[in-house]
Amino acid sequence: MKRASLFVLAVLTFLTFAAPRASAQPGVSGDWDVTLQTPMGDNTFQVSMKQDGDKLSGVLKSPMGELPFSGGTLTGNDLKFAFEIDAQGNKIIITMTGKVAGDVIAGKADFGGFGEGDWTAKRAAAASASAAPVAPKPAAPATSASMTGVAGKWDVMLQTPGGEFPATATFTDTGGKIGGTFGSQMGEVPIAGTLEGKALKVTMTAQTPQGDMQVVLTGDLDGDSIVNGKADVSGMGQMTWSAKRAKQ
Repeated sequence: MKRASLFVLAVLTFLTFAAPRASAQPGVSGDWDVTLQTPMGDNTFQVSMKQDGDKLSGVLKSPMGELPFSGGTLTGNDLKFAFEIDAQGNKIIITMTGKVAGDVIAGKADFGGFGEGDWTAKRAAAASASAAPVAPKPAAPATSASMTGVAGKWDVMLQTPGGEFPATATFTDTGGKIGGTFGSQMGEVPIAGTLEGKALKVTMTAQTPQGDMQVVLTGDLDGDSIVNGKADVSGMGQMTWSAKRAKQ
């Protein structure tokens, strides 16, 4: 009897430690780098997710600030969460659904019934770990032009009711008189304005199917960034914008 008991114990021990385990559902807790395709162009931001069983919560992080969300789910590989944005007083719920495949997520985004877009995400830690180490380049010596001048090419991000709208601006500066062009997927238009100290103000006329639209951009030059940007768009009210000097 004693030998039989030892045999049964040995079998149970073997089954416990040697039998194949059922695969657990993929964990998504952590930071993810997201690319969302919108009608206004690609929108990139980071999502920090927290998983508790099949429940999800988290925070969206972008240059415009942080936006918490809750009530998400993860059922097997199927992920779903939603967040709410305020578009000039109108609440729009954006619902993200997707499939988790290891350190990658791919799916669809519903813009509150106003359209859909594809989105993908990569785990931030995996992205940094997979990248080959690159020796840091010596920093270029700062010049007075790079610290205070606005002349050159800038990467612009305009916050619109439909989401972030990427664009570019090329400024010329002649004694505080600003010229140049403003370009986007809608085309390129000339700009004109002034730079008084750090205060920048430029105007442009965008051509739309509904007619000409006047746009006035103001902001503060801060080294290689433009901050505190306001955009007065005729017929659409005031929006915000920012810019960073394009890398050469």
